[in-house]
Amino acid sequence: MSFDLESAELSSSSCSIDDKLPSTNNLIRGKESQYAVGRKLAQGRYGAVYEVLRKSDGKPFACKLEICGANSHGLDMDYVVMSQAAKRENVTSRTGSTDDYDNEPPMNFHKRCNHLVKSMDRGKIEDHFKFLIMPLLGDNLTKIRHQFVDGRLSLSTGLRLAFLALAPIQELHSIGYVHRDIKCSNFCLAPNSSRGDTKLVLIDYGVCRAYKDKSGNIKAPREQVRFRGTTRYASINAHNGEEQAPRDDLASWFYMMIEMLSGYLPWSHFHRDSINEVRAMKEHVQTSEGANLLFEFCPKVEFRRLQKYIDGLKYPSQPDYTFIAEMLQLAMKNNGVKMDEPYDWEE
Repeated sequence: MSFDLESAELSSSSCSIDDKLPSTNNLIRGKESQYAVGRKLAQGRYGAVYEVLRKSDGKPFACKLEICGANSHGLDMDYVVMSQAAKRENVTSRTGSTDDYDNEPPMNFHKRCNHLVKSMDRGKIEDHFKFLIMPLLGDNLTKIRHQFVDGRLSLSTGLRLAFLALAPIQELHSIGYVHRDIKCSNFCLAPNSSRGDTKLVLIDYGVCRAYKDKSGNIKAPREQVRFRGTTRYASINAHNGEEQAPRDDLASWFYMMIEMLSGYLPWSHFHRDSINEVRAMKEHVQTSEGANLLFEFCPKVEFRRLQKYIDGLKYPSQPDYTFIAEMLQLAMKNNGVKMDEPYDWEE
């Protein structure tokens, strides 16, 4: 399982928590069980992720911990989103059969949130850390694409992964949240993925924000908004300090999809602090000339239609996920891609 802790709230820069982190084989106690600490999977300024083993049966899990009292409250938002996703799953389970659910297209996946992470347990380590226990997942898409030359995936694999990534994004939006940090490293292979049955799970909800109120109405956008996300994948609206909405997650998804197919984005060479230069390049690729640069390794007709659709969405717009999925399916059909063919890492 691969975690990326370099985000708006968890930075990979030097940290001062090393002397407080749990040691291997230490037992930590959650509300439900005890866990033996295993190998460290990732570490950031305010926390870390470990593989742990449940004491009662030795089953492995991931443990994401965050220092208490830190400026970051990412773990609290993680728990809020996970709890809302679990409520949706429980309601669906009580209200009817889902025997045919696995045969539904991605645009219907929001009926159940089974592409979002669920918290299995939580607790504290003395007064130093709070933690969440969650399932171990497979590799993230960044790690997967870097296994191949120039970080490029084949057209077949890239299009299908982009298609699969729509399901968790729509699920998150359906429970009233925007992610604000959509990128390859935040999508992992589901633990039950197998050849012919690949699923993606969206992780890291630390910078999520509710864009709907308790009545399901879209909140009015704030006038002043701090930047949240990752410079490379952020929407132009996010660069401009505007409130983020589902449209902005889809803009980040679009950039992510192009990066998987191309191995880079036209602004990849800029430092992440070069926000103005990155924004200018993102504005340039909205033009016909810039789009040719952006779509060098992509199906140009279908991607141009997707780009225009996403760019045209407004803050309160509810995206037409069916249209987006159909555009990807058309790109696959026109390029001879079938959903059941092997992925690059399976060949």
